[in-house]
Amino acid sequence: MFALSDADDVPVFSVPDPAPAAPKPQRAKTRCRTIEEADLDAVIGLLRAGFADRSEAYWRQGLARHRAQDLPDGVPRYGYLVEREGEAVGVLLALYRVVEDAAGTHLRCNLSSWYVKPEFRSLGTLLDGFAMRDKAVTYVNVSPAPQTWAMHKARGFKTICAGQMLTLPWLGRHRGRARAASPETLALLPEAEARLVADHVSYGCLGLVWSHGTKAGALLFQRRAIKVLPGRLGWLRFPGLQLVYHSPGLDLPACLGAVGRHLLLRRGMPWFVLDALERRADLPGRYFPGRAPKFARGPNPPMAGDLSYTEIVLFGA
Repeated sequence: MFALSDADDVPVFSVPDPAPAAPKPQRAKTRCRTIEEADLDAVIGLLRAGFADRSEAYWRQGLARHRAQDLPDGVPRYGYLVEREGEAVGVLLALYRVVEDAAGTHLRCNLSSWYVKPEFRSLGTLLDGFAMRDKAVTYVNVSPAPQTWAMHKARGFKTICAGQMLTLPWLGRHRGRARAASPETLALLPEAEARLVADHVSYGCLGLVWSHGTKAGALLFQRRAIKVLPGRLGWLRFPGLQLVYHSPGLDLPACLGAVGRHLLLRRGMPWFVLDALERRADLPGRYFPGRAPKFARGPNPPMAGDLSYTEIVLFGA
């Protein structure tokens, strides 16, 4: 289109206003952040969706037990979640604790219970990367799904448990005396370890204190069902115990007979299972390679069988 100007009869073009540009589509806002107290209802909802065999009470009890642990400022209390447009769509529990041992004081983190809604599964890698940023922290996974074992090794995790032993402790050497954890027997232990044992007894673990002369040490057992050979209707199970902690300096073969005698006479329990890297020739029993492996990455990996303050005892087997 054009029109003539009154001033000099020079054609002047008139350009119509351009059509407004279509608005650019906005990207959905996604972020990964730490879990706060106000998020717990949403987090538990996600966990129940991902682990249908676990009740709401199971999650609340375990998280309440973990909440009671003292942690330094700046350390995540519960772990991490992924938000999409303000909605929690993924969660990874990261259960930190302060460890005091021969290596000094350091942080250990139990990575546990990963779940992302199926439609947002591609965002799951955000959780893993966000949760394992601190190279000074030792990260452990005590319940890895079989399909993740190779992935853990590719990410630098080392095997701290390659199988489990079913042992008959009453066949071991009989030395010293094993007694139930009580104010009297806990007084034989260092203060920090006595507190650890008392905490786990309050979680439902069975605590024993072994003593011989001036030596003393603690053992903690988690009650659980042990799978045996599969039958026509699935795996057969029988009641048992799992060793989830013993004092780092405790000579387990030396105290095994006394522990076995106590378990058999006071608890009617002739066996227990314990984590191991390989078959232990110093313990009577059978080794099951590849059963319940566990992994760790970081400067201070725990010894095989140290499951203290992990999901195994906080939430229950």
